[in-house]
Amino acid sequence: MTRSKFGTRRRAVLLAGLAVAASASLLLTGCGSGQVSSTADTVPAIDGVDADLAAANGGSYSVRNLVADFKLDGYPAGSDARLAVALYNNTASPVTVRVSSPAAESVRLVNPNVAASPTAAAEPTTPAATTSATPSAGASETPTAAPTTPAAPAQVGGPAEVTIPPAGYVTLNQQGQSYLLLTGLREELNEGNQVPVVFDFGGQQLTVDAVLAVPLSPLPRGPAVVPDEGHEADVAPEQG
Repeated sequence: MTRSKFGTRRRAVLLAGLAVAASASLLLTGCGSGQVSSTADTVPAIDGVDADLAAANGGSYSVRNLVADFKLDGYPAGSDARLAVALYNNTASPVTVRVSSPAAESVRLVNPNVAASPTAAAEPTTPAATTSATPSAGASETPTAAPTTPAAPAQVGGPAEVTIPPAGYVTLNQQGQSYLLLTGLREELNEGNQVPVVFDFGGQQLTVDAVLAVPLSPLPRGPAVVPDEGHEADVAPEQG
């Protein structure tokens, strides 16, 4: 029995096609494996809020990366919250910035590196001794020292006011020399809300909502969970 040469040729073409398809599949698999998307590990460079204000005399003022320092459970009402922000003066004249907030009792500028200087105590004075014309024998005169004035208690910080030079900027955060402190929050501040902060640039006001900063490191995880025989998850016992 003879085989048709056309049948042999057809089988050869089919085998060649299958080989090409398999090679293409291997190439595609090789290209995709081991590679990571360029955005897989992307982290936002700035997690705060930005805003700009056109200056009346030309140029602009800028608020950059305004955040409240991260706190795991947020800040309850009545507590204090640290702020971090960078302020830019994009004009040809110096400007004094005053910071306030309707959501707090006050906003203070704190410099942790400088201790508040107490009020100097009054120096004691010795009154002139008065002697009688005929002092009795053995009598002595003891001068009385004036009472001293107690030192004033150290303040948390001064009013939130800072002057920025022309085409200059200032960074206020806990890592630097000074930072802003919201004292007496009227409402809680957490991941679900925000607090308005008013920046007065020489009479021009800009209100920016401060949010809670993201943590710089991953939050701690809970204890390990292992399934039991009933396929229900239980908390693994702590190691003694």
